[in-house]
Amino acid sequence: MILIDVRTKEEFDNDHINGAINHDIMNIMEGKFPSVDKSEEIHLYCESGNRSMMAKSMMESVGFTNIIDEGGINNLK
Repeated sequence: MILIDVRTKEEFDNDHINGAINHDIMNIMEGKFPSVDKSEEIHLYCESGNRSMMAKSMMESVGFTNIIDEGGINNLK
C-alpha cells in the first residue's frame, strides 16, 4: 500500500501522515504521475478531500487501477 499526499510541498512539510509521500496535485494536472506500479494499492489524501478526489479521477484515466480516496488528512489521524 502506498499513501500519497497530493497537497503542496509546503502543506506536506507542515504536517503529513507518517509514511506518506508527497506528489502535488499540480504535477498530476500537468501529466506528471507518481512513479509507482499502476496496479499497486494507492491511498490518496489532501486537506479536505477535493484534491484527492480530482487526483483519483485523473490517475484512473491514465490506467491506475487500485486507488482509494481517503479524503482529508483529518480522516486519517
